[in-house]
Amino acid sequence: MTVDLDRSTLTEAVAALAAGEVSSTELLAAQLDRIDVFNPSVNAVVAFDIDRALAAAAAADQRRASGDSVGPLEGIPLTIKDTFETEGLVTTSGAPQRAEYVPTRDADVVRAIRSNGGVLFGKTNVPLYAGDHQTYNEVYGLTRNGWHPDRTAGGSSGGAAVAVACGFSLGEVGSDIGGSIRVPAHFNGVFGLKPSWGVISSQGHVPEGPDLAVVGPLGRSVDDLSLLLDVCSSVNPMSGFPGAALPSAGSVDLGRLRVGLWADDPIAPVDRATAGAVAGVAQSLEALGAQVSPSLRPSMAANELHDIYSRLLFSVTGSGIPEHVRTRMIAATADTPDDLDAGDSSTFDMRNMRDSVSSHRSWFAANARRQKAVASWAELFESVDVMVMPVSQTQAFPHNVDVRYADRVVRVDDEDRGYHELLFWSGLATMPLLPSIVLPLGQIDGLPMGVQIVGPRWSDLRLLAIAASMSEALALRFEPPVLVTG
Repeated sequence: MTVDLDRSTLTEAVAALAAGEVSSTELLAAQLDRIDVFNPSVNAVVAFDIDRALAAAAAADQRRASGDSVGPLEGIPLTIKDTFETEGLVTTSGAPQRAEYVPTRDADVVRAIRSNGGVLFGKTNVPLYAGDHQTYNEVYGLTRNGWHPDRTAGGSSGGAAVAVACGFSLGEVGSDIGGSIRVPAHFNGVFGLKPSWGVISSQGHVPEGPDLAVVGPLGRSVDDLSLLLDVCSSVNPMSGFPGAALPSAGSVDLGRLRVGLWADDPIAPVDRATAGAVAGVAQSLEALGAQVSPSLRPSMAANELHDIYSRLLFSVTGSGIPEHVRTRMIAATADTPDDLDAGDSSTFDMRNMRDSVSSHRSWFAANARRQKAVASWAELFESVDVMVMPVSQTQAFPHNVDVRYADRVVRVDDEDRGYHELLFWSGLATMPLLPSIVLPLGQIDGLPMGVQIVGPRWSDLRLLAIAASMSEALALRFEPPVLVTG
């Protein structure tokens, strides 16, 4: 078999299938064998649909042999994040009360993959209702980082990112409202794309994400992201137009690229290794002729950008709170000052509750502020083509799931910082609905490091083209972890 599950990309596997170098049935069998050996040590793939997948793979092989027209993912075996409804296959979203839930329909993104020839054979692990920066739940347990079992895989697409890194699935589709594609990509050394809001439908995702949340791909190359974006945006995009209608990429010349650099911030300080790696990317681009501006920022201050994001985020995540809990939270926050600092750990619980039960009037006010933030970013992108920034404050940190979210800390160099600060670097792109790509930079002290590249809204195709040029020029490649048996 010519597909190397350690290193091959999704697009290379597609080419191998098209050339007859491997069959879909053979590729699926190899992935299932690999999962049998290595998945117990990481717990990434947690539910299987093997019989139907074997039949679908055999049917794909028959179509190729008969010379029938085939889809862009024809015969490619894939897993899917366990927040997407899959007809006939259990979909838990990490919730014990959904442990036996078997949907009768596919989420739009699942339908897109199947209709384009993909063979879905399993589900990847998530935190409870996709609501954490680590991946663990009472149904399936803890997912571990393939590079270091004592470190987190990230969340909420932690199982998805580990599956891609470990060769269980050569591509995946995650969802992202608080870094849930980008942080796992960074922690596991793979590529990830958070598209502009609305490019890919989130219909059939549990929980629903009426605002901020996006669906996007994870892969082993920029080409993988492009292929999956094209497939996933082919069915019912929320924006009303298919991904093919996005503005074209145009030509890319890194020597003329205008680069903004936002390598650190006092709201969520990053460690020295992260700041150095992110600045190093900008320096490498500058050496190629790019114009780097380390001081350019949106005209709206970072603390206000983060406050708007926080208010909108918790209004979304709080939408499913049971009524009796909602009533208690309203009473508890009745006298809460409106100007609580979104970067203050001591007030995180109170702000979370206040915004989780906010009125439509409050949401409307925050959304009006968001429009000003959108304008401030658009103005910035008149001066820069992309903004280079961290994905998170650190590399993958030790598992920390036994302490309440609000009480958790993350060690940043020699200081303990609030766990909630993990939201800051993600929210900068999420709140104004911008596309963002994570590129792997290699390993530092044995753990992957990634960088986040943010572009203007609807510039998804151009951002992918820029990322592809950067990946080639700076030799940014996927490197596999050394797997151990469980």
